[in-house]
Amino acid sequence: MNIHDEITASEPRLSRWEQFRLVVKVVELRLRFIAILAITGLTFAYWDTIWNYVDKWNREKSASRRVAAVDVEYYCPMHPSIIRDEPGSCPICGMPLSKRKKGEKMSLPDEVLARVQLAPYRIKQAGIQTVEVGYEPLVETVTTVGYVDYDERRLANISNKIPGRSRIEKLFVNFTGVDVKEGETLAELYSPELYQAERELLVASERAKRKPGAGGDLLGNSAEMVEIATEKLRLWGITPKQIDEILTKKKASFVVPIVAPIHGHVVKKNVVEGRYLMEGDAIFEIADLSRVWIQAKVYADQVGLIRIGQVAEAEIEGYSGLKFPGTVAFMQPHLDATTRTIDVRFDLDNPGHVLRPNMFANVTLKTPIVDTPAFQKHHAIMKYDRVGQVNFKLSSDQKICPVTTLKLGSMGDPIPIQLASNRKIWTCCPACPPKFAKNPEKYLARLEPAPQGMALSVPDSAVIDTGNRKIVYVESEPGVFDARSVILGPRLGDKYPVLEGLEPGVRIAATGAFLVDAESRLNPGATGRKIASEEPSKEPAMPGMDMSESDKHSHHH
Repeated sequence: MNIHDEITASEPRLSRWEQFRLVVKVVELRLRFIAILAITGLTFAYWDTIWNYVDKWNREKSASRRVAAVDVEYYCPMHPSIIRDEPGSCPICGMPLSKRKKGEKMSLPDEVLARVQLAPYRIKQAGIQTVEVGYEPLVETVTTVGYVDYDERRLANISNKIPGRSRIEKLFVNFTGVDVKEGETLAELYSPELYQAERELLVASERAKRKPGAGGDLLGNSAEMVEIATEKLRLWGITPKQIDEILTKKKASFVVPIVAPIHGHVVKKNVVEGRYLMEGDAIFEIADLSRVWIQAKVYADQVGLIRIGQVAEAEIEGYSGLKFPGTVAFMQPHLDATTRTIDVRFDLDNPGHVLRPNMFANVTLKTPIVDTPAFQKHHAIMKYDRVGQVNFKLSSDQKICPVTTLKLGSMGDPIPIQLASNRKIWTCCPACPPKFAKNPEKYLARLEPAPQGMALSVPDSAVIDTGNRKIVYVESEPGVFDARSVILGPRLGDKYPVLEGLEPGVRIAATGAFLVDAESRLNPGATGRKIASEEPSKEPAMPGMDMSESDKHSHHH
């Protein structure tokens, strides 16, 4: 046996498991070598890309360290887009920059519920158009129905005033509707009592003509007897003209004429020839139709729009196209509990007697919106030296800044501006006076009183009604819209009168306002919004308004 066989025989033999592990080990070593070669090749192939990722990671880590070290920034309250890392002045308005923590949100002015900024291409794409708020002669119209009625002050009732039994001897007006003139004889009345009274008057008159001492005064003073007899006839309805005729003719008559006391139409005839009457029985009723009433009903919620003396127009059935002018003459002091209406009376002239009682009428009243109680309640009281000359000696007398239209004090202490004739106004911040100087007429118009009979108005398309409040989007800067809560009057056609919340000269989103509102709702996570607490007596705040991070603070000019 040779030496090789001896060595081989002396070595231990490997088991099958050990042999398997040895094979795996050899394969693993070879795979590691291949992986090292592959990684080395890829590293050389993508060295630039790997280096860029490493450099970006280093820069982000360095920036985060700087932010952690410096957590404040400086901004312009008047121009939120101006943000600096160091203190200084605003390059636009020159105001000192204010300090705040980075990421800190500043609340919007009191009048601004939210703010949204849109790029010019988005405004054009959405078709958003703005209009300037101005004055218009708005009127509110009330239409009601009624009927033509007699003027109760122009009615005359002719009755029998003679005591005892009387008889209609002759009837000259023998049907209703006849037009009679004042003093015209309507009928002749036979009465023995009247004949006796006439005889007493004639006897007393004859005695009064006798000379004193001739026995004419045995029954008393003759002048007094004449006066007593004359007064009796007057109380029985005999006119002074008829009494003079009796004294002139010196003859008593059993028949006395019944004359018309006024000019008008006979609306009732209660007698015929030969009928006997007692004292107090009605004979005729006459109505003067030269002026008539229209009795109408007005709903309780419209009463505030009607006042005594207000001009009205009536359209009468049968006279389509014609309008009859009248005035409000009377309003009932109580409300009909069943119909919830108030009776209103209109007085109308009736030339030619074309308006006949019981005709139906449509009455229209137009009330200037500035005369309504709601408008007068919210009307601002300004301070003036004389008409059209604004003068606020104290900032507390002035409510808004004429430049920004924001409430004075919302941007710090008000800044005074001295005008001619020792007049003074106030602005909200140091950036306003230079702008005011460029166009004083425009900004003073926002403080001047409204023209007579005119009110601020906005188109109905500009109003967003949330149910609890009405919102209008004011363009404070090109492309920047501030949501403001406004108080409006009732809708008049396609306009709303403005009671509170806007000033003349500001521009609002008229066409596409709902798109601006929709933009804010589609981005509820955006900043630049204000959320008020929900209270039953207050309107809820607007939802979040979409805007850029640089435009989320304070107000714009």
